[in-house]
Amino acid sequence: MQPAQPAMVLITTWRWRPTAVAGAVALLAALTAQAQPAADASPATRADDAATPTLEAVTVTAPAAVDATTEGRASYGGKSATVGKTPLALKDIPQSVSVVTRQQLDDQNTTRLEDAMKHVTGITVQRYDAAGHYSVFSARGFGSDTYQMDGVALATDANGVYLDLAVFDRIEVLRGAAGLFSGAGEPGVTINLARKRALAPFRLQTAASVGSWAHRRADLDVTGALGTGGRVRGRLVAALQDHDTFMKHVDGGKKLLYGTLEADLSEHTTLSVGAAWQDVRSVLSRGLPTWADGTLIKLPRSAMPVLDWNRQRLETHDYFAELEHRADSDALLKLTLRRSERGNRGQYTDPTPPAPDGLMTGLTSSAFARKDVDHAADLHFNTPLAWGGRTHNLLVGADWRESTAGARYAPYPGKPMGQMNLFDPDPRAIPEPSFDLNGNVSRTRVQSRGLYGQVRVKATDALTLVGGGRMSWWRSAGVSWGTVSDFEAKGQFTPYAAVIYELSPTLSAYASYSQIFKPQNARTAAGEQIKPRTGSQVEIGLKGEAAGGKLQYSAALYRVLDQNRALADPAHPSFSIASGKVRSQGFEAELRGQLTPSWNLALGYAYTDTKYLKGTTAQQGQPYATFTPRHNVNLWAHYRVPASVLPGLEVGAGLRAVSDFYSQSGAIRVRGPGYGVVGLQVGYQINKQLKLALNVDNLLDKTYWEKVSSPSRQNFYGAPRSVTVSLRGSF
Repeated sequence: MQPAQPAMVLITTWRWRPTAVAGAVALLAALTAQAQPAADASPATRADDAATPTLEAVTVTAPAAVDATTEGRASYGGKSATVGKTPLALKDIPQSVSVVTRQQLDDQNTTRLEDAMKHVTGITVQRYDAAGHYSVFSARGFGSDTYQMDGVALATDANGVYLDLAVFDRIEVLRGAAGLFSGAGEPGVTINLARKRALAPFRLQTAASVGSWAHRRADLDVTGALGTGGRVRGRLVAALQDHDTFMKHVDGGKKLLYGTLEADLSEHTTLSVGAAWQDVRSVLSRGLPTWADGTLIKLPRSAMPVLDWNRQRLETHDYFAELEHRADSDALLKLTLRRSERGNRGQYTDPTPPAPDGLMTGLTSSAFARKDVDHAADLHFNTPLAWGGRTHNLLVGADWRESTAGARYAPYPGKPMGQMNLFDPDPRAIPEPSFDLNGNVSRTRVQSRGLYGQVRVKATDALTLVGGGRMSWWRSAGVSWGTVSDFEAKGQFTPYAAVIYELSPTLSAYASYSQIFKPQNARTAAGEQIKPRTGSQVEIGLKGEAAGGKLQYSAALYRVLDQNRALADPAHPSFSIASGKVRSQGFEAELRGQLTPSWNLALGYAYTDTKYLKGTTAQQGQPYATFTPRHNVNLWAHYRVPASVLPGLEVGAGLRAVSDFYSQSGAIRVRGPGYGVVGLQVGYQINKQLKLALNVDNLLDKTYWEKVSSPSRQNFYGAPRSVTVSLRGSF
């Protein structure tokens, strides 16, 4: 075995040298005084170790490679994240990052991204349909138009279709501008979904649950080595779900399959391939209207004006391949390829503000068939650098993405179909029409590519300097509702800079500057395309660890300026000028992880203030993101009762609370009052293999409006109290 080089050699993830691997594991165990469960081991240590030779002495002068996996760790605290391409400890990421772990998802019995994001610090979930399949996630006053899967960006919008959370190990959420790795987009939030990987130790996990509104679900998750030695591993995840909802005539079901294979091509190289399929059937409804003046109508929460032919089908096919190669110096070269196909078919009816007796006239209906396809590729190289007696880091890479969206509508925005009484909606009030899906055709292709780089310089033992940048090329071309569009951004440079100062071994202070750009489809009176919007953010904060690194805490102040926004040209109203500017600023604090071996906690608070600095006369000085509550609190605590009191018992409880929010449509304002919702979980470990749990959402049966929008549609009550009983098995 080669001796360690001073401050350089790391015990790395994909090295197949049994003595070195065993030595690293032994050293980690000695340092932490706690052996990690099998699922926590690095991929190298997951191989069969029956033939491990006698342990040799190992000298390690740098920490082992960071492992961001949360599966198998009974903690709400993710110590690291891969939202920046390679795993980094959270305290080494100079921006606000939250990690929702597998343990928290299981304890809260959460299977949908839309529901998980409601429990993340500073996130607002804007729901656009009754079933909750169309949602936009916002932070710091800005929504997201891309998201990531395993660090690769994919397109999304209000029609985003996300895979079930049974596929994923964790959810990583970075708040603020993140153009270095994302390219073009909004400066609010980056969500990275990190998939479950194939493991060598055999494990079979099952789950079955039943609950309110005829909820029924079954899960299967099996992983293990394929053949001897553990060099080839596989994993299969399946889920089947059927349910009604608290809204009359709104129901649905889901089928999911996910499979992945992982093979060690050599002692340094690993290939991972996989695919996922998801089929969702549901009822498409765009919500409740208000009175004509924007006043919310007091209705039973079960009320929903849908017809028995309102429906939707959302089908997703996802394919990926990853090739990783690690050198002895712990340098990593990684290539990722991904294809995502999302089909979306539906037909629906839109309500209208009713008369005093509840009669809605002039209801409109429409149907559509849409398909979105993303192709993405990312190649990056990450390496430590030894210089001046310290270890630094260099990351360089290139990415490419092409997103195509095609839709056929019949017609859009809809045609008058008849009438219905909102106070007594009849799902058979209007016969199903014959829709012609050739009424309107929309086709769009977005292409983006970029080169990026980041260097981390350890200037002193306590001071780290981070610098980087990205050069991007972006273009969108297509036709939408008969209008041809073609606009682009060439050679757009996005800078990044940060400083991290270690106040103590467990506490760091940081300051960062990040940026992102957003191309605009608008032109000046001279015929020139308006330059892209620029979202720039300054953030300062503290990040720390406690309880031996099992508890992470952070606090941050930030300011985001989004400028160069297209506004109507006063002299030429048909054209635009780039003079709009908005500001978002606020404070965020978070505490996540294990307080003690018995206590888990996820606590977050966000204060958000947005304002138009430059805009139209009506906008000037007004709040920019009225849908974002000024105050947002999330809490979930989980306690394992001591075995001496009652073996196997655990209790969890939580709170989601927000202040007032509203939506403005011209002179009409629809206001959503603030609310607080309490949740409860009680679990009992029957034996080593089986666990029974009871989850109660909205324990106090609070009546509240989760989303408000406009007088005509997309106003939604939050769900009433619901109860789910689940049985999980691990073998």
